[in-house]
Amino acid sequence: MFTESQLKKLKPKNEPYQVSCNDGLSLFIEPSGKKYWKLRFNDANGKRKIKRLGLLSELSLRAAKNEKAKIIAALQNEIEQNSSITFYKVSKEWLDFKKKNSLGDKPLSGVLELAEKFIENELDKSLGKIDFRNIRRTDLVKLIRKIESRGVKEPCRKACSYLNQIYEYAISIGYIELNIASNLNKVLMKTKIKKNYAYLNDVDVIQFYNNIGKSNSYPIVRKALQIKSLTGVRGAELINAKKEHFDLEKRLWNIPAIQVKQFRRKVIEGHKIPDYVVPLSKQAVEIIESAMEWSIGSEYVFNSPKKSNNHLHFNTMNRAIRLMGYSKDSVTSHGLRSSMSTILNGSDLFKSEWIEAQLSHTDKNSIRGTYNHADYLKQRANMMQWWADYLESKTY
Repeated sequence: MFTESQLKKLKPKNEPYQVSCNDGLSLFIEPSGKKYWKLRFNDANGKRKIKRLGLLSELSLRAAKNEKAKIIAALQNEIEQNSSITFYKVSKEWLDFKKKNSLGDKPLSGVLELAEKFIENELDKSLGKIDFRNIRRTDLVKLIRKIESRGVKEPCRKACSYLNQIYEYAISIGYIELNIASNLNKVLMKTKIKKNYAYLNDVDVIQFYNNIGKSNSYPIVRKALQIKSLTGVRGAELINAKKEHFDLEKRLWNIPAIQVKQFRRKVIEGHKIPDYVVPLSKQAVEIIESAMEWSIGSEYVFNSPKKSNNHLHFNTMNRAIRLMGYSKDSVTSHGLRSSMSTILNGSDLFKSEWIEAQLSHTDKNSIRGTYNHADYLKQRANMMQWWADYLESKTY
């Protein structure tokens, strides 16, 4: 073992050489007389690495040994982290699995991004560093109670859902044997009766439709909300509408199956599914023609008023409804579909299958399902004209 004094007295040779000073630590001497420290070690993956630490003139033997100790300690910590199965590691794996399993599909609602953000902010802060196998049911309940103490309900439901999915994934991979996150929703405190999407009754929906035209939203947003009310299509189907999807002479809107909620996954998997055909009332055709003129130069019929050649944001219509003075407990954009369904069914003028076809309610596990636009197109066209006339039947 060399002392620092001996190392300083080492003479250069015609060829570079090195002397060992400690396990893996050596001093390298060049023919020029330059002397510097080198450390040999195996990284976390077992690969041989060499790291240059510094010159002998700047880094003493003791300092070099201390530097080596820091590197080895950090390496050991990395190895332990890699070998331990933390909640963070499993949740990250689950998210990566969900993204890959989506086959490149990226829902407009941003569910995967929202899940990732929620896990980072709500779950990983409490559980992230804990070994997944050491987490107990009581730990999960405490976390739910902590979120619940903020007086929020939706984050509690999300936490229960995500935890259950993460643990189901962990069982499938073989990390654990039991799902301790199952039925976590049963520990949630009930605060009020569960409600579906808020919707309007027959009189209120007529007034709502009339109020759209009086609202302070951008003209294109008003038109989008009017078409949503007149047709009952979903938000994603509406904002992705392009001019080539319409045959206004025949008063038809051909929505590609990739944009229809229950068909999207099937299309991505490679199934051939026909367009979802929406018959249009005379009023709807006029509004769509007006929207096309407003969005001229854009591929989208309902172009964003703030960004050229970009469709409206997914949440734009709900924001417009709030600006009209309606709370989220009185009506939502999606709730307009419920209003249409309730009133059409209550009229006793139309068969339920026509209404279900108009709302594209089919078995999502069936390629064709019960939807067949060829069977019901004429009936639905008459129904949509009745509905448009109904919405304009009173003036407020």
